[in-house]
Amino acid sequence: MIKKKIITRCPGSCGELIQGIILGGEKLISYPIDCYSYVKIEEGFQNNRNQYPKAYQALEKAIDYFGENPKWSQKLRIEIESELPKAKGMASSTADLGATLLAIAIYLRREITPEEMTKICLEIEPTDSILFPDLTLLDHHKGQYRRRYQKQINCKVLVLEGKQMIDTLEFHKINRESILQKNIPQIHQAMQKIEMGIEKENLKDVGQGVILSAFANQKILKKPGLEMIVEKALNLGAYGVNVAHSGSIVGIIFHDQFFDKENFLEKIKKENFYKEYNSIKEYQTVQGGPDIWEG
Repeated sequence: MIKKKIITRCPGSCGELIQGIILGGEKLISYPIDCYSYVKIEEGFQNNRNQYPKAYQALEKAIDYFGENPKWSQKLRIEIESELPKAKGMASSTADLGATLLAIAIYLRREITPEEMTKICLEIEPTDSILFPDLTLLDHHKGQYRRRYQKQINCKVLVLEGKQMIDTLEFHKINRESILQKNIPQIHQAMQKIEMGIEKENLKDVGQGVILSAFANQKILKKPGLEMIVEKALNLGAYGVNVAHSGSIVGIIFHDQFFDKENFLEKIKKENFYKEYNSIKEYQTVQGGPDIWEG
């Protein structure tokens, strides 16, 4: 084995376009943005295992999956730098793990597919569909169902980061079944809009669908001021507003030429609910999946 350093990255997500019971079980569609987790793997002393426990779990599971000598799990050091806020619904953990798994595969001179990465990640925690290069409908608990779409969403996203932090593992332990069941008609309608919008590359349809899913999720994890955010965003030319269904972020989907962003920001900053948000940042949608980072 040649001693070397591998650096990879994986985008996070602005929450989900949709999440709920779809085709008989809970599924989601994440959509990746240009906000990344960067992972470096090289031979070295592992004095930071407590800092990155999930990444080192992924390291061990990948080495076992590839049938390599288990000793490598003790010889490779992981370092992570992430632009993604933790516990807000931006797929920070999945981005860390995805970048880690690709780095390990490259180091070991192996190939690894999004399906294989998803399988390994799900042994650690529920995962997001950002591991796939295409927009993907995913069973994020078991990974047994995937539907990949051939067309991307090309737009900008204004992300309102909520103050509330959500432990994903603890959140998924909450029994939400009765609410999810009641939401099925609304989620079904949302799914039809989103799939039609993706196929026709019509962001207005996508926007209508994500709003339906966002409002359905208010019964599970309420976003402060969502009704007013949606109203003002649509009135000023945005396509739609989505949420992190197990986090605290809200995303406004738009194109510069149609959305009066400055007017929108001026208006919501005057509202009482705005104090429940830490920051507002602008991103661009990107292709999903980890890749090699050259720096």
